[in-house]
Amino acid sequence: MKKLLGVYAIFLVVLWVYFGWVYELDTYADSRYAAYRYAYSFTQLTFPWIVLLSFIIMDWHKGMLDWIEKRFKKKWVQSFIFGVVFMTALQLISLPLDGVGYSMSKAASISHQPIGDWLVEWSIQSVLFIVVVAVLIAVFRSIVSKFPQKWWLVLWLTSLPVAFFIIYVQPIWIDPLFEDFTSLEAGSLKDSIVELAGEAGIEEDHIFQVNMSEKTSTFNAYVTGIGGQKRIVLWDTMLNGMSQGEVLFILAHEIAHYVKHHVYIGVAGYLLLSVVLLWSLARIYSLIYRNGKERLGLRERSDLRSVPVLLLVLTFLMFATQPINLYVSRVMERTADRYAIEHTDDLQPALESYQALARESKSDLSPHNWIVWLRYTHPPLGERIERIQSEMDQRTQND
Repeated sequence: MKKLLGVYAIFLVVLWVYFGWVYELDTYADSRYAAYRYAYSFTQLTFPWIVLLSFIIMDWHKGMLDWIEKRFKKKWVQSFIFGVVFMTALQLISLPLDGVGYSMSKAASISHQPIGDWLVEWSIQSVLFIVVVAVLIAVFRSIVSKFPQKWWLVLWLTSLPVAFFIIYVQPIWIDPLFEDFTSLEAGSLKDSIVELAGEAGIEEDHIFQVNMSEKTSTFNAYVTGIGGQKRIVLWDTMLNGMSQGEVLFILAHEIAHYVKHHVYIGVAGYLLLSVVLLWSLARIYSLIYRNGKERLGLRERSDLRSVPVLLLVLTFLMFATQPINLYVSRVMERTADRYAIEHTDDLQPALESYQALARESKSDLSPHNWIVWLRYTHPPLGERIERIQSEMDQRTQND
C-alpha cells in the first residue's frame, strides 16, 4: 500500500508541475487558472480510485461491516446502513479536495460564494448522493440474491422508471434545492427573448432565469427536463452582464437544444450506455468472484464486502467510456452553434459573447486534443470563436 501511495504522490507532483509550469496555455486571462484547473480535475478523477483501493487492500471497512451484520439481521437494513456509513466516509475523505476546488475558484474570482453557503450546498448534495447510493446498494444486493446471473439486466430495467422520474422532477424539486428560479424580469430584453423563443414554438412559461450572481461571475445557460417540465434556463449573470445581442445569440443556441430534442438524445444515450456499463460490470465481477472471492472474503455474490470492489470497477468503466459521452455532447453543441449562427443576422454580438465567456471563465482557448477527449463537454471556446469569425468573413465576401 505504501508503494501505491508513493506512486500516486509522484503522479500528483508530475501532474501539477506539468500544468503549473510546462503546459502551454492559450487564454485571455493573466493567470494560469485554466491549467491548474486541469490538474485539479485529473486529481479529482483519480482520487476515488486510490481511496477505494485503500479500502480493499487495507480492509478498512471490514470491522464496520462485521458490527453492522451482528447488530442488524435484515439484509436490506444491513445494506442501507452500510451504504450510508461507507459513502459518508468517502464523502468526508473527499471534502478537503472539494475544498481545494472551491478555494481555487475563489482565488481566481470565478466564484464569490460564501464558505458557509458552499458548505450547506455541499452538505445537501452529499446527503442526496449518500442516500441514493445506499438505496442502490440495498437494491443491488436484493437483486443479485434473486437473479445471480442476470442481475445486471434486472437492475437496469428497475432503474428505468426511477431515472425517468428523476429527470422529469429535477427542474421542480431537485434544482430549486440549490438555486432560486424565477420568471424573466419585465423589460425590452425579456420581450426580445420571448419573441425569439416564440418563433421556435417555445412558450414564455418554459423560460426561466436563475440567480447565480450570488455565487459566480461567469455566464451560462442550459436546457433541462423532459415532457411538460422541459425548459430553458438563463443565468442572471448572463442577462445582466451581456448585451442584448449577445444574450439572444446564446438563447438561440439553447433553443437549438430545445427544438432538436438533445435532452431526449442524451437520455437515450444514458440508457444505452448504462446497460453496457452494467453488463461489463457483471462480466468483470464474475471473474473477480471466481478467482478472488477467498482473498476478498466474499461469502456470496451479494456480499457487502464486494461494494468497494464494484465501485472501483464501475469508476474505471465510467472513465473508459467517458470519451464517448463527451464526443456525443460536443457533436450536439456544434449542432446548436450552427443553428444559432444560421438564425442570427448580426454575428458581431455572437463573437463578443463567446469572447466575454472566455474572459469571465478564464478558459483555455486551445486545449490539447487529449484533454478535450477526456474532459470537454463543449468544443473549446477558441474553436467556437473561430467558427463565428469564419462565418462573418464568408458573409462579408458574399455581400
